[in-house]
Amino acid sequence: MKIIFNSSYTNQSLKKNAYFFILLFFISNASHSQERCGTVPYSLQNRKIGVINERDVQFEQWLVEKIKFRKDLEKEKRVVAISHKIQVIVHIIHNGESVGAGTNISDEQVFSQIAVLNKDFKRQNKDAVNTPAEFQSLAGASSIEFVLAQTDPNGLPSKGINRIKGLMPEYTIENDQELKAQSYWPAENYLNIWVCNLSDRFGYTQFPVSTLPGLENSSKSRLTDGIVISFEVFGSTDDGNFQLHPSYVKGRTTTHEMGHFLGLRHIWGDKPDCTGDDHVDDTPIQSTETVGCPAHPVKECPVSNPQSKMFQNFLDYTDDICMNLFTKGQIERMITVLENSPRRASLLIPLASIPPEVQFPKLFSPNGDGINDYWLWTNTLNYEGCKVSIFNRFGKLVYEITSYDNTWDGRSSGGQPLEEEAYYYIISCENKKEITGAVRIVR
Repeated sequence: MKIIFNSSYTNQSLKKNAYFFILLFFISNASHSQERCGTVPYSLQNRKIGVINERDVQFEQWLVEKIKFRKDLEKEKRVVAISHKIQVIVHIIHNGESVGAGTNISDEQVFSQIAVLNKDFKRQNKDAVNTPAEFQSLAGASSIEFVLAQTDPNGLPSKGINRIKGLMPEYTIENDQELKAQSYWPAENYLNIWVCNLSDRFGYTQFPVSTLPGLENSSKSRLTDGIVISFEVFGSTDDGNFQLHPSYVKGRTTTHEMGHFLGLRHIWGDKPDCTGDDHVDDTPIQSTETVGCPAHPVKECPVSNPQSKMFQNFLDYTDDICMNLFTKGQIERMITVLENSPRRASLLIPLASIPPEVQFPKLFSPNGDGINDYWLWTNTLNYEGCKVSIFNRFGKLVYEITSYDNTWDGRSSGGQPLEEEAYYYIISCENKKEITGAVRIVR
């Protein structure tokens, strides 16, 4: 299917909702020149094209196969529990104000936003009770948890917040590289969130396309991977007297963008007139985005037998007070992306406690392209004489070596290429505590 990406608010949408915008202007005296989400135009800016092409179709086919495989394992009760804890670094790009003023938002505001993400993703948000009865059975809760990073890339203690006086007073998606170059942590290990004075959108995200099959020509930039959020929509007034935009006071812009970061599309599929597809089975068809907070139900699509719009979904454009759910299908899609996509799977923190000085990559891609083809340690000499045993998710030993030398290329001991999945390792050294962890193969 080819889907034309439209800008976040079309002229037609603005005409339909002109009364709402005029009314809100007089109530709040606030400007609405900013669009709610800039992820689609940002994606188009990176690709320099105007439609979802075959690479995107193949991405969706890849996801369908991965989701089906996971469902089959769940039916057979063969899914191995895996931690879905993600380390977050929040880069506050400010204009020189004191901490807690203007663009230099307080630590408390950051803590508030992390709390919002965890509640929304686990469906522990208080307003979950506002989900209409017809959607209650569709609402899903995830195992994903967001935590502020406790150590920086050099292993030094951190509280997961980095403050930088910016080089520009405000930013747009056109300034993306300049913004992110001012403060960046490796995207393989940290989820980068940049908070700044974003003047044309309230937020935007880099989709998880990377090196997946059929997406070889898409943006691979690890230096820009992450989420950008306007300082005036970050955090929730439920947790403090933060100066936030009147329509977006509960931190749902970041929840929305986090959905994009983990592979969700807008609920209306970014195509008008009931023809869009967000590739999630349990979200109703919509003709376009929803703004404000209308009374439920709003019926549309298809014309012959219209369904209620799920404008309460985090991937619509309604006001924060109106949003309250992800569907089970959306959760399934996000988990599949998180467990399989490059620079998403590598974010997962292993359940085992690994000493900070030990750095074993969480992912490698042995596909013969000369990039990340081997599981490379930075400290093999420290484990000379140690036995390294690799097991698949069913507990079968698939590879073993003594005195690891950075040569494992994702093959079994018998030389057969191993499947794209998570593998678990045990490093056994004489008179030392065993080290365990997980590594994922992605081709």
